[in-house]
Order: sequence, then structure tokens, then C-alpha cells
Amino acid sequence: MSEKIVILGYSGSVHVIRWAQGLTERGLKVVVISLGGAEVEGVETIVLPLKGRRSIGYLWYLPKVKELIRTLRPDLVHAHYATGFGLWGRWSGFHPLVMSVWGTDVVEFPRNLIKRYVLRRILRAADHLTAASRFLKKKIVRLCRDMELRITVVPFGVSIPEKKGTGSEDDKVRLVYIKAHEKLYGPDVLLEAMGIAAGKNPRVHLVLAGEGSMTARLKKQAKNLGLDEHVRFAGFIDNRKIFDFLGRHDIMVMPSLAESFGVAALEAAAAGLPVIAGDVGGVSEVVIDGKTGILVPPGDAAGLAEAIIRLVEDADLRKKMGEAGRQHVAAKYRWENCLDQMVQIYERAMAGKS
Repeated sequence: MSEKIVILGYSGSVHVIRWAQGLTERGLKVVVISLGGAEVEGVETIVLPLKGRRSIGYLWYLPKVKELIRTLRPDLVHAHYATGFGLWGRWSGFHPLVMSVWGTDVVEFPRNLIKRYVLRRILRAADHLTAASRFLKKKIVRLCRDMELRITVVPFGVSIPEKKGTGSEDDKVRLVYIKAHEKLYGPDVLLEAMGIAAGKNPRVHLVLAGEGSMTARLKKQAKNLGLDEHVRFAGFIDNRKIFDFLGRHDIMVMPSLAESFGVAALEAAAAGLPVIAGDVGGVSEVVIDGKTGILVPPGDAAGLAEAIIRLVEDADLRKKMGEAGRQHVAAKYRWENCLDQMVQIYERAMAGKS
């Protein structure tokens, strides 16, 4: 393919970056139009300066984006995230228009009648919609039942390293958390569970990667729980180094209270780690309970601690689940296959076969 694709999305998002670069490698001419952010390496990027609130910025640049798309004369426009960038796509009046739903845009945004009305208008402007999980597809159908035949589940796939990680190099069993330090992702619940688990098995050790509004509070919580010898804060991890980082750990923990998909769990599984996760949203599509990991009720620190102890004390089960996780990712979430799927959607949309 040599068609020109305009991507409307935040150029600072690792997912937008991966889609833009992956599609470019497939031979498409890709142009990213972003509100704030930075240039995507190897991809033509138009960054519109963000001044003030993002919601105002989306409205302010509506005429500008419409003019840019008219000037660029693409073969297809793809909006990533229904609200904001989806609004840009709808306002442009351009077709074919593909729109990708990510999660909070259809789970959290439509909380009143006005927002539901606006979101429905945006979604119905698309010639085709993609959702990262079956969970999200069901959410779209509840909003726009007439769009059901125009929705395809296209996950945020992951690459699979040739070799799985080696795990801990000492007698400790290392857990890893790789999410923002925000209430939604349950890091405080995880520390509470660690307080219980460490009291039962001193080999357990947790590395908290990432940062967020709760970081200072979490460090204080860890200290108050007497976890100084069991918890380490690793800070931000560059996604390009994610598999090297994951490979030095034994178990991935994702205690989210809400989750539309769970890319972090996929990356961990691809690296050969079993995953303990909150049983919410689309997580059960990614983590197969009892096979590739363990699902626990969200917010249940005692249940989370029980799952941690179970895997810490059973190396054979960790290995078995880790291998099953790699096979699951290879079968359903391989990045190259997800790219193929998106290109096929583009081809159908450009042929007028939504």
C-alpha cells in the first residue's frame, strides 16, 4: 500500500507512536496531527500547540484541523480516541473515517445525557470503529446498537521477545508493577497486600515502576508498613526497554480497579511472567484465570496477598503460567497480526466496504 493516512491522535502516546511507525513500515504514508506532544520519529508530525485545557484546545483547533486535512488530501483519516480526536474527525467531514476507541472515552466520558448524545454523534460519523477489547465493543454497542456491524476488535498488540526473561538472580521472588501511580490502578491496595505477604514470606520483593500523583504517598505508605526491605520505586521505564526490565522479575501484578484492556499484562506475559490482576473490564480477555495468571476481586488486598503468596511459593506454577502466557500472546495478540488487521480495515474502508 502507498496510500496516505492521516492519524489524529496524541503524538506523546506510546500507542499512537507504535501505530504510526508500524503503518509507515508497512509502506503507508502517515501524517500525525496531534494536540501537544512531540514529533514521532520517522513520521511526519503536525503538533498543534496546547494552550490551556485540552478540552478547549480540541474545540479551538476544529477549523484548523479541517483545513489541514483538506490540504493534505489523504486517502483515509484515522482518529485515535473517540472524544477529542474523534470530534476532530467528525468535524472534518472527511470519509473514509476510521475511529479507534481506547477505553475512558466510552467508559468514563458519557456520564450524562449531553455527553452521551455528543459521543453518539461522534461515533456514528465513523465509517468503521475499532475497539481494543470485546469489553469495549460491548460498551460501544450499548451506546450505538446500529453500529455493531461496523465495529472490529483490534487489540494493542505486543511484540514477543525471542527469549523469555531469566527472572531474579537471587533467592528473592520479584514482583513488578508497571502502571501510573494513580488510585484507579490500585497501587495502594498492592502495598497493603505486600504488607500481608511479606509477613508470611520474607522472600517477596516488589518493584513499583512508573510515577504519578500518588508516588509520595505510596513511599510513605511503604515506610509505615515496614516494607523498606521489600519495596523499591524504579521510576519511569522507557517502553523501548520494557522487555529487558520485565525479564529481571518473576511475577507481574496489575491490581487495577478499572481497566479496559491491559497492555501491561500482555507485555509481561510476552516476557514469560505470570500475571496477577484485578478482575475488571477487559482484563479477563488478556489474563486467563488459572492458566496464564490469577484474577482477584478489585480492591481486595487480602485476596491479592493470597495470590501473591501462592505464586511466590510455587516456582513450577510460575513457570507453567508464564509459558502459557507467551503462547496466549503469540496466538491472539502478536503486534504484526494487529497491524495486518488494521491495514485490512483501511483497505475495506477505502473500497467503501465498511
